[in-house]
Amino acid sequence: MSLSGKGRRDKGVAGEREVRSAFERAGFEVRGLEDTGDHLVICAGLTLHVESKRQETIRIALWSQQAEIEAPQGTVPIVAYRRSREPWRVSLLLDDFVALLPHER
Repeated sequence: MSLSGKGRRDKGVAGEREVRSAFERAGFEVRGLEDTGDHLVICAGLTLHVESKRQETIRIALWSQQAEIEAPQGTVPIVAYRRSREPWRVSLLLDDFVALLPHER
């Protein structure tokens, strides 16, 4: 059974709240961006631009491009996504992921 337009929107908004709550429970500062479901997550001098998707059809390439285009300058664009009855997952650019890892020089 497919959801109506309102049902899909409600599902998406609920997903955005789930992602925000996960970051807040972990102790991060989360700021909502006006008129969008996107969030900025502030952690240790790093700001993540979080695009949340709660959909059954995974379109990670499309969502990643959206996050990269919409991310404010100086933020790391990530996509948090999940299908029903599955855990949340995150996607980001490899270069951004590598830069986040601790490394010795």
